[in-house]
Amino acid sequence: MEISAYDDLRVITDNFNKELGRGGFGTIFEGILVDGTKVAVKCLDGFSQIKKSFLAKVKTIGNTHHFNLVRLIGFCIEKFHRLLVYEYMSNGSLDKWVFQKNPEMLLDWQHRKKIIMDVARGLTYLHEDCRQKIVHLDIKPHNILLDENFNAKVFNFGLSKLVDRDQSQVVTTMRGTPGYMAPEWLSSKITKKVDVYSFGVMVLEVLCGRKIFDHSQPEEAMHLLDFFKKKIGEDRLLDLVDKYSEDMQLHGLEVVNMMRVAT
Repeated sequence: MEISAYDDLRVITDNFNKELGRGGFGTIFEGILVDGTKVAVKCLDGFSQIKKSFLAKVKTIGNTHHFNLVRLIGFCIEKFHRLLVYEYMSNGSLDKWVFQKNPEMLLDWQHRKKIIMDVARGLTYLHEDCRQKIVHLDIKPHNILLDENFNAKVFNFGLSKLVDRDQSQVVTTMRGTPGYMAPEWLSSKITKKVDVYSFGVMVLEVLCGRKIFDHSQPEEAMHLLDFFKKKIGEDRLLDLVDKYSEDMQLHGLEVVNMMRVAT
């Protein structure tokens, strides 16, 4: 992981000209290194001072090496500038492949299954195999990126919490995205299970092809988790399989089995 100068990052992004996306406390721009390699440069908002916790987190994330985590290549802390340089993920975030109903962007069952397994591997590494355990705290489709081969990688560690290996739980302020936050947040102490809960919600979204809250649905179906509980009680989970994808319908029984695992 390299420390970069702000002027260098301004050059490789053509003065931050091509925006890739917003969210997660900043804006992401496309950059091109001297050797032609594309990168994603994230400009963070609201970091007016160098904070030890920020530096510690950057160093820890920078030292993680797993295929299913978006790789942090470098960072910049210069005056009031805070930037992170990541590997470029050409197919963007998972949400646009799950929630948009463009026929050309519908993922089939095999792709969705692989993406779910990829995210599970990334989370297992964060929770079990790092020197300091990392609880992500914001697992959702927007924070899962896809490379050119649709390999899924966990991204955006802005809310993450570092946990010593001898700790099973940690006290922290409530953070995350409504709908993906575990009931465990109601207590003052959390564990890695908050990520497992968010992962389960994300899996249901991927398999059903819809958001956790969807106001375009009939009233009884607006909240996916409540609707899921109703359908599982009626033994009608096949009703939830993404109806926009013929391939998902074809593999309905396998999809339902994964839904059961997710919950």
